[in-house]
Amino acid sequence: MEKRTIIAIVISLLILVGYQELFLKKYINKNSVAVEDNATQKSIPTVPVKSQPSKPVVEKKMHKPAEMIKNPNEKFINVENKLFKLTFSNKGGAITKCVLKKYYQTVHKKKNVVLFDRIKDYPIENQLIVNNFKIRKDTIFNVSVKEPNIDVYDKPFTIIFTYTNDKIALDKIFTVYPDKYEIKLNYVLRNLSNIPLKIQNSTFYFRDEKLKKARYQFEGSCFLVDGVLKEVSVKKIEKEKLVQFTKKVQWLGYSEVYFIATILKKESLFDAAKTYIYNGNVVLEGIKKYNLKINDELTDTDYIYFGPKKYDILKSYNAGLERSINYGIFDFLAKPLMILLNFFYKYIHNYGIAIILLTILIKLIFYPLTQKSYESMKKMKDLQPRIQQLKEQYKDNKAQLNQEIMQLYKQYKVNPFGGCLPILIQIPVFFALYRALLASIELRHAPFISYIPFTDKVWLIDLSAKDPYYITPILMGLSMFIQQKMTPTGGDALQEKLMYFMPIFLTFLFLNFPSGLVVYWLANNILSIVQQYMVNKKMAKK
Repeated sequence: MEKRTIIAIVISLLILVGYQELFLKKYINKNSVAVEDNATQKSIPTVPVKSQPSKPVVEKKMHKPAEMIKNPNEKFINVENKLFKLTFSNKGGAITKCVLKKYYQTVHKKKNVVLFDRIKDYPIENQLIVNNFKIRKDTIFNVSVKEPNIDVYDKPFTIIFTYTNDKIALDKIFTVYPDKYEIKLNYVLRNLSNIPLKIQNSTFYFRDEKLKKARYQFEGSCFLVDGVLKEVSVKKIEKEKLVQFTKKVQWLGYSEVYFIATILKKESLFDAAKTYIYNGNVVLEGIKKYNLKINDELTDTDYIYFGPKKYDILKSYNAGLERSINYGIFDFLAKPLMILLNFFYKYIHNYGIAIILLTILIKLIFYPLTQKSYESMKKMKDLQPRIQQLKEQYKDNKAQLNQEIMQLYKQYKVNPFGGCLPILIQIPVFFALYRALLASIELRHAPFISYIPFTDKVWLIDLSAKDPYYITPILMGLSMFIQQKMTPTGGDALQEKLMYFMPIFLTFLFLNFPSGLVVYWLANNILSIVQQYMVNKKMAKK
């Protein structure tokens, strides 16, 4: 293996480490969003406070549950379907809590994931401004149902919240489906006054900014603006105070690593959207403006999605919601890899085996390149005695030496870059798979092998987490050592030491990697050993 190959491997590993420690953080914070109105952004730092209603007692003591439910007129309705449990409140006609029934906080499946809870952070709410008069988002609405607990397993269920004053009547109609993460929200506005009305409807989503954030994946506010994904980290919001979009917005939401809460439109678009910090919460606000004539009525619809970031589900909305699954600069490679992984899983129902099958497929795709690489390294090793003779013969004439070596390569049809290029070409695939396995909900709590053979110890029950016993990283290091022993080298002592150091370095590097990624690398090494054995056997016959 020539020096260029060694350099390529070392640089690749440095890129991997640097990519995690430096680039991802900068990518999240620097490239997350293009703010569309910098002048407004800097000149109105207090807009978040002004855009909210005057602070009620509830918001001042928002972290004390007793204060949150102090209003004696507030009623809660619990609605449960096959996928989640929702809590509605007639205070603002809002959703106050969402629990995902199919997902758990830990792999031991004792507690369900709570996507949001009113005690920790505010829910989705609305505020109407009618001719500069605000209908506060904590207004008590009349509610159409009296039962406190409702199961939705057979057919869609509708709950209606109604508010009326001397200017306007508002109906908020929520529809919950038996087997969907989707909630349909219809607004019906009627003009009861004797003048035309200008109405601004602001839809809010609140998220506690103190929630634990992922280190290498984006978490924060996200928007689809003119078909382009805009991501805004909490750090970005804290720095800029206000990030807003004045173009048409199809959806807005708060994205976590594995889950997302979004509000989207299909029939129309939001006129504007913004995000800011208010009372210790990240606030996303979607704004829609209407003109309502005398005795007129209008309707508008929001679609709410509370659930996992699964590509097929998000894609089914036909609203670009699947773009919230963002794997960074290698997104264009990572998503096809995940589609293939899910394809294999569909038939074998084990993501560990699906990763191995995907590894085999990738290996087959790159087989011609790696074959040429191995053959090139073998030829380079065979030529080392001749090259050494030339070095002795032309030790005082570097130009002549280089000329003779190149002539030797040409004579034996050896490409000095043949061992390097295939490795470099595969680096983006590795990074893409790394990002996909690290951030895909499919691998969250997905088991591979439940128990260590001949023991009662639980093992590899979560492919998104590290191997608790470090078995796969150690096996990966051993397989890499065997592979290095089989790989032809150029006879340079320094190169050989570097190559034997690499398995040790990679083993320590992979100790805390997701076990799904280590399984991929281990499977890849085993296949490479088999391929190297076949090449060595073939070349020995020549």
